[in-house]
Amino acid sequence: MPNKAKNCEVRKKLRHLFKTQNLGILATLGKTFPYQSIVAFAATEDLKNILFSTRRMTSKYRNLKKSPKVSIFIDNRSNSENDFQDAIGLTAIGNANELRGSEREKAISLFVRRHPSLEKFVSSSGNSIFIVKVRVFYMVMKFQEVVEIRTAELE
Repeated sequence: MPNKAKNCEVRKKLRHLFKTQNLGILATLGKTFPYQSIVAFAATEDLKNILFSTRRMTSKYRNLKKSPKVSIFIDNRSNSENDFQDAIGLTAIGNANELRGSEREKAISLFVRRHPSLEKFVSSSGNSIFIVKVRVFYMVMKFQEVVEIRTAELE
């Protein structure tokens, strides 16, 4: 399949996954082991960034302040036998940075459009909002078919 056609197909699958899934698993670097948390997320229109919010008094927040390196796993499993052929798992790898000022307000607006019920949570003064600048995605389909997508290729 030519690169352009493959790129279009991959973008479509990414967009669909981001549109239909509300939660992902965020992995941060703990003291000695990875630390994972369920997070609500929103992707930017260009598919290159993922937003999530967390309280400042959490392990994930402390981990993020020590190291911005993260991965987020998003999938569409239904926990049925069909998943072996139909499910898509996506790992996004990048760096997470806390947003402040006007960037924070803009991110909150995008996040709330995706998750209206979380407006009070994300807007709280005790919460922060992070942007993950994704460097690479690994998409697994049909249980073992792995596609690497560098965000630079999503032009």
